[in-house]
Amino acid sequence: MTAAATAVPSRPGRPRSAEADAAIRQATIDLLAEEGYANLTMSGVASSAGVSTATLYRRWRSKVDLVVDVLSVESEERPLPDTGDLRGDCRAWLRQMVETMRETTSGPVMAGLVGEIGRNPELADAIRTTLIAPRRAAFIEMIERAERRGELRAGLDHELVIDLLSAPIYHRVLITGAPISRGLADKIVDLVLEGVTK
Repeated sequence: MTAAATAVPSRPGRPRSAEADAAIRQATIDLLAEEGYANLTMSGVASSAGVSTATLYRRWRSKVDLVVDVLSVESEERPLPDTGDLRGDCRAWLRQMVETMRETTSGPVMAGLVGEIGRNPELADAIRTTLIAPRRAAFIEMIERAERRGELRAGLDHELVIDLLSAPIYHRVLITGAPISRGLADKIVDLVLEGVTK
């Protein structure tokens, strides 16, 4: 038997390219910001990224899978702080949120997705399950660490504390259009913690 006959058959298709993945992810974010989710197409992303549509479908089964995966990677690149102090954690977290929202694409992407979630149950479920739930669990752990350190008043609803901290930023970005800044983040933290800390 020849070496060619005994060789293990190779898997079909070409190996994944890190460069192609990066181009696809950037194209997806850019097009989400420019055109919104409803107008985003797999062929449009492929064209913008300089790859074939078949390349996209080898990696992601659908537009929902592509968008959720891209946003998950973006989220994972912004780990939650652990400063050893609730005020420090919350200030670092909200400052990070402000910087993210002030980036060129983040605000428009968020605004477009929030609008689409109300019309698209598949997208809503995917984002809430894959993106929001793990991130929110990490936020809750941040609050629970503070509780274990004895920083919080007893009997607090941790989910509500997270909502109170993050909601003003989202409200300004998505509703009023009022400016956001690191100073605003610190003011929100001080105001909320005045009501929940010992």
